[in-house]
Amino acid sequence: MLSRLLTPLLSSPLVRGGFVTALIGVFILAMIPLSAVPTVVSYQDKVEHAVAFAGLMLIGWAGWPQCTKPVAAGLMAYGVLIELCQHTLTTNRVGDPWDVIADTAGIFIGAWLIRARAARLV
Repeated sequence: MLSRLLTPLLSSPLVRGGFVTALIGVFILAMIPLSAVPTVVSYQDKVEHAVAFAGLMLIGWAGWPQCTKPVAAGLMAYGVLIELCQHTLTTNRVGDPWDVIADTAGIFIGAWLIRARAARLV
């Protein structure tokens, strides 16, 4: 019964397609030159990472509601992959371990929101 309460309202194929699209979009944004990204505050990059990965966590959960932990683990690995790609495949970006920490914080925020939703529905 709890799984039915937690199941998102949108159809899984639609959400799963959106998740893949979001993954591709985040990767593209992570690879573009920094000069193309306007900076408002000095820690903006870390906030962007946390918000992006919280959103990815929520979309991933919506597509696979029974697989929260595997989605979280996959997103953590994805964050590491992005940093490795920035460091090795670009000349204008540098992999930053603090970005991985910000990604992980975003994943935890997303998981917390999922648990908060579950607590309201029970």
